[in-house]
Amino acid sequence: MRHDLAGRVFVVTGAGGDIGRALLSGLTARGAAVVASDKLTQADGDALFPGTAGNPTAASSTPRVSYVRADVRRPDDMDAVLAAAISRHGHIDGLVAAAGVAHWATALDQTYEQWRRVLDVNLEGSFLAAMAVSRELIRTQRSGSIVFIGSWIGSAPARGLLPYCVSKAGLDMLGQCLALELAPHSIRVNVVAPGVVDAGVSAQIFREIPARREAMEAVIPLGSLGTPRQVTDAVAWLLCDSAEYVTGTTLVVDGGIRLAHAGG
Repeated sequence: MRHDLAGRVFVVTGAGGDIGRALLSGLTARGAAVVASDKLTQADGDALFPGTAGNPTAASSTPRVSYVRADVRRPDDMDAVLAAAISRHGHIDGLVAAAGVAHWATALDQTYEQWRRVLDVNLEGSFLAAMAVSRELIRTQRSGSIVFIGSWIGSAPARGLLPYCVSKAGLDMLGQCLALELAPHSIRVNVVAPGVVDAGVSAQIFREIPARREAMEAVIPLGSLGTPRQVTDAVAWLLCDSAEYVTGTTLVVDGGIRLAHAGG
């Protein structure tokens, strides 16, 4: 199963985050090539990701990972990412839309600008990336797989995270609608919804406030925070042929925390 993505080419948005970097590592370990995008400068992106342009893997003269600076909110940027993928690899097989932002504030304290930014990046950005990849797959008559990175709180409200919850709930429906419409083109669309992952801002908070980490772990039925690797494993399965009959679903990878949340 390690190389079940051999020969495949995927775009990964939000590649600079903890989950994004884990995706690059996990997908390339399974034999895939990845075109990574984020808002890092081109130089910073080339330096951050192993196997980027100018630093090819030992097994190939073509870098396994290449970086393209892009803002998922800009259709032209997404088109540029696709153009880079086609130029380097000749084809595309799918997308992992991992770009996302969050803002903590009560509903009454949210500004319109904060609301708009979260929705634009998390939901609209995922839509734009999916459209760019889908159109290329249809143009070349290739089957493919798209995975959105959602969240367990896309179906479980959380205080202080109104726009984030709404954006992730929107991804669930976006995935279902696109799965329905793209199925005739042999394009599968799914969502992976992580729980509380020991990554990014959450990891920083847990390092600074160990008691908060302990309290969170105490309510997760499986007893530990999620990891970027666990999220990557779920994504990789949905991308590979083992999941060839799976589309329009949200795969929750949360250690059971939604069960504890539902129980009060």
